[in-house]
Amino acid sequence: MKEQIDRKIIELRRHLISLKQSYPIVGLKGGTETEDMDSDEIRALHIVAKDLVPVTVKIGGPEARTDIRMLVKEEIEGISAPMIESAYALKNFISTLKSMLSPVTFSKITKAINLETITGYKNLLEIADSSAFDDLDQVTAARSDLSASMGMIPDDKEVMKVTRTIIAIARDRGKKTSVGGTITKQNFRRIAEEIRPDKINSRHVCVDAAQSAEKVAEEVAEAMLQFEIELYDLFSVLKPEKAYGYKNRMETNRERIGSRKVLYSIR
Repeated sequence: MKEQIDRKIIELRRHLISLKQSYPIVGLKGGTETEDMDSDEIRALHIVAKDLVPVTVKIGGPEARTDIRMLVKEEIEGISAPMIESAYALKNFISTLKSMLSPVTFSKITKAINLETITGYKNLLEIADSSAFDDLDQVTAARSDLSASMGMIPDDKEVMKVTRTIIAIARDRGKKTSVGGTITKQNFRRIAEEIRPDKINSRHVCVDAAQSAEKVAEEVAEAMLQFEIELYDLFSVLKPEKAYGYKNRMETNRERIGSRKVLYSIR
C-alpha cells in the first residue's frame, strides 16, 4: 500500500511540474471543512506541492484551533477561514491566529477568508472596514455556498454581480482575490473576463486568472479538473474508507469538464 501511495505521489508531482510549464498554476488548496481532508491527506497534498507551489488549507471555522495547530506543524503556507459573515467572525479568526502563532509565523503565513453567503456580502463593507481586515492577504468569493444562500445557481446573473462586487471591494483594499465554486470548462473564461479576480480556484487547484485568459481558458480549466481527478485517485488509495466519496468527486469533475451535465448541488 505504501509503495502504491508513494508511486502515485511521485506521478502527481511530475504531472504538476508538467502543468506548471504549460499553465499558470499558482497554488494547491485543501480543507478540513467541505473538503473533508484529514492530516494524512493534507500531508500528501503538501508533498505533491513541495517546492513547486504553495498550499492553502481552509479550516473548519474561524477558531478551529486543532486545525490551525496541525497546519502549522505541517508548515502549510496558507490558512483560510470559511463562512466569514461579520467583522466579529473575522476578528475571531485573526485573534485566534495571533494567540497561537509566533509573530514570525503569523507574518509568514498567508491569511485568507471565504466570503460565501449573502449575509457576508451584506456585511462586506463592515468587514472590509474592520481593523482585522488589514491583517488579511486574500479574499475568496466562493460561489457555490453564495449562490445557495441566494436560492440561485453559481452562474446566475445576480450571483455573478455579487461576486464581482466582492472581488472589486477586496481588490480596492489591497487584497489578493480569488473566485471559486462550481468552476467548469464552460464558465471559466466568463469568470476570468467579467469578474477579473487575481486567481480562479477549483476545489484543489489555483491558477492566475489574467494569464489563463490569455491562453485557451477552457484548456486551463480542463487541466485543473483533470489534475484533481488524479489527486482523488491518490486520496482513495490513501483513505479507502473515503473511496466512494472520492469516486463521486471524480464524476463531478468529469461533468464540469463537459462530458456530462453539471449538477450544481454538488460542490
